[in-house]
Amino acid sequence: MTSIDRQHQTGDPQGVGSIPRPPSTLVVRERLHAALDLGVRSPLTLLVAPAGTGKTVLLSDWVTRRRAPGTPVTWVGGHAASSFERILEQAMAGDPPVPGLVVVDDGHLLSATMLADLALVLRKSPHSLRIVLASRYDLPLPVSELELRGLALTLRSRDLRFTDAEATELVRAHAGQATAEDIRLFQANTAGWAAALVLAARTFAASGEVAWSLVNQGPVLDLFLGETFSTLDERVQTMLLSTFGVPSVTGELAAMLSDDSDAPAVLGELARNGLLVTAYVDGAASEPVYRYHPLLVELLRRKVVGSAECARIVAAAQHRSALYYESRGESVAALRGALGAEDPALVARIVLGRGPELLAAGELDLVAAAFAVLPADYLETHPHLTGVRGLLRRGSGDVAGAMMDAAAADRLTDERESAAPTPDDDALDADAVLLRLWKSRYGWHDVHAAIDRTRSLLALDRTAGGRRTAAVLGPERLAWLLIELAATETWADDLDSASAHLDEALVSARMAAHARLIAGGLVHRAIVQYVRGQVRNAARSAREALDTGGDELPSEYAVRAYVVLGFAALSDLRRDEAWRWHELVAVTEAAESDTVVAALRAMLRSVLLIEDGRLDEASSELTADPAAVGPLPSFLARDWALLRFRLAVLLGDEHGAVVQLAELDRAGSGSEAELLRAMLSIGQGDLRATVSMIDGVLARPGIYPPVASAAAAFRTILLVRAADPVAAEASLVDTLIRVAPQRILHALIPAGGEPVFLDQLREYVVSPNSHPFAAIALEKLSAYKSRSTGSGGMTLLARTRPDAQAAPPRRLSAVVNGARIRLTAREAEVLDQLALGNSYTEIAKALFITENTVKTHLMALYRKLGVEKRSAALRVARGVGLLQAAPAVETGGQRRLR
Repeated sequence: MTSIDRQHQTGDPQGVGSIPRPPSTLVVRERLHAALDLGVRSPLTLLVAPAGTGKTVLLSDWVTRRRAPGTPVTWVGGHAASSFERILEQAMAGDPPVPGLVVVDDGHLLSATMLADLALVLRKSPHSLRIVLASRYDLPLPVSELELRGLALTLRSRDLRFTDAEATELVRAHAGQATAEDIRLFQANTAGWAAALVLAARTFAASGEVAWSLVNQGPVLDLFLGETFSTLDERVQTMLLSTFGVPSVTGELAAMLSDDSDAPAVLGELARNGLLVTAYVDGAASEPVYRYHPLLVELLRRKVVGSAECARIVAAAQHRSALYYESRGESVAALRGALGAEDPALVARIVLGRGPELLAAGELDLVAAAFAVLPADYLETHPHLTGVRGLLRRGSGDVAGAMMDAAAADRLTDERESAAPTPDDDALDADAVLLRLWKSRYGWHDVHAAIDRTRSLLALDRTAGGRRTAAVLGPERLAWLLIELAATETWADDLDSASAHLDEALVSARMAAHARLIAGGLVHRAIVQYVRGQVRNAARSAREALDTGGDELPSEYAVRAYVVLGFAALSDLRRDEAWRWHELVAVTEAAESDTVVAALRAMLRSVLLIEDGRLDEASSELTADPAAVGPLPSFLARDWALLRFRLAVLLGDEHGAVVQLAELDRAGSGSEAELLRAMLSIGQGDLRATVSMIDGVLARPGIYPPVASAAAAFRTILLVRAADPVAAEASLVDTLIRVAPQRILHALIPAGGEPVFLDQLREYVVSPNSHPFAAIALEKLSAYKSRSTGSGGMTLLARTRPDAQAAPPRRLSAVVNGARIRLTAREAEVLDQLALGNSYTEIAKALFITENTVKTHLMALYRKLGVEKRSAALRVARGVGLLQAAPAVETGGQRRLR
């Protein structure tokens, strides 16, 4: 049966997604419908055949005609399969099964990841879904395995070929005058290939004959396509040439591209006639979206290559396309249209106006292609493009080229005399300061001068004295500039300004709906929040950035999110998760090119090593500052000193701890340094005096929350030891109040290792009106086992515990100059004697060995430590924690921690 005039069904009220509309010249193929009905009783039905064999038409007609009322059907195109990803996730969950039927057209376009996921579902839980998948070739799915179990059916080209009866219906639907002999000839030469039959019939209908040239060596479809196209009305040809470059086209878009108001009707007619144009619809009232068959697209491409007139039609359509998309703010499509139109002036205009937006979106290749088509001397007469080219070179890794363009952009802005800048001047000025901010963070320009110039460009009214007013910029350029300004302000220790400018950047980026710029603002905000101790807020911003940017998030943004999430996981005592984030940071190239990120990465690794008990490796990691251009920002200097202080305390190195307290003072963290000094005073044995000192410092505002929380927990333990339960409970409540908002549980690790602290928590949790975070803290701290004291390390609290008698295990190994060394027991004894200042003779007497043996051990020690004399050996050994901790002794006015 042939339905030429039938009304097209577009789906029942349940809705089936964008199902292709079958053509009116459809041949209903009952034998294949029956095969599909049988196939969908099993989890997998495959249609594997080349283009033009009628897979899409068959499936759309079968879905429209045969699906049971109320049975949901989801139609998925392989070119846009995000909905299929969600279906697979549900199928992998397994309970409940995916409802209804899933039809995947163009399955060969599915990603390797999706195919792997589908294969996994079919192997492990095949009955969780029913899927019909059409593909041009076989896919890496367990088809044979499923067929052996009766769980799959495959239809191939031989099954889809038109029978003689079907071919007769199809040909006569397009060429009613065809005789039985004509149809026999068509069928013999096309071997039942659907597209070839349609094209042959239409050519015959237009000309009355089809020449089967024996000398024609081209594929039969090339012959039919060319002949069929030549029979189309010139207006139809123009419309097709104007629109075939678009993956999918609506009637409105076709009218714009072809400059023909009747284009929607022409498209509808082509789709109804089945001439390699397919209409997709969401519902009866929706406007169809049309897609051209790959065979038709290839024919049109060849026409353009071989005909100057066809190329002119395409160029005119591309020019209209560029103007249309530019007016809609769709920059990628606009620039592609301008490139297709081969109009340098239009290309330059879009690049100047939209270049930073495109670069921020990752479209470096597209912008590079735009510069490539401009004449060689174009920038000499259009210098405003210099800034965009500099940003392109920066993003492409051409540092030398970016530096040259940055200098040229600066020179152009400095030399301009106009007191009334044009929009092009504003664009160049913004690009110039973007490059200047970038240079300043790498030591190639003064940081504060770059910040001042950017602030002036954005905010200050400079009309006095004939100077220009603040620039007016598009939201994307403004957002990028504000993000770069905030990053530079963060480096310059102006966190308040950075935070405010990031809020402004996010407003602009969201106004423009620019995902990458939104993500960029969020990750920089996450860094600012983290260094202020707002760990939970920082993690929230970082996760939002990753969700917003997706897989396309640039590495310089992604690495910031990873490092923040690593610290947040560690703060919440999820050490394994923190290591996983660290691994992502470590393999991201941007980690070593940005000083802030490099420092945070080193600190994250160091604290994880400490928590794993790998104190030697942590000491090696913290031996040198990260590569920096100038002094570290105060927040990095603060965190670096705090981490080194913690390691020094664990190793019993009082001198090292005192050095880091001085570093905190220099970094402007005097209150934090005083708080740590108060905690160190526990070694003097006066618990009340230590508590009083801690109370005095904690009363001050603005102390870094992790340090304040650790001190409050420290104070709680001292009050328990002093047998003051009321004050101890009050101190515990204060500790929980400090820890709970940002879940900075990691600050409680030293206290969590003390049984009395956990006992205090247990007692408090069951008391009336206990703090709601107490139970969480107790659960987390009880389950968490820090290994920092398993390799010779010992906290201040453990070292001063009343029942602490045994000395920590002696450390005999360490990392020196990047290599691990191990001392013998005798070498360790000689090193201890050396630290006491004993001579060779005194060491020999103390250890009951000869002086020559002492010298032999010392030579081995010096070789392992990479030194040549006593003082250097002691310095290196102390730095890597090889010196045995001992009761505090006076040595030249210095003390070592007991």
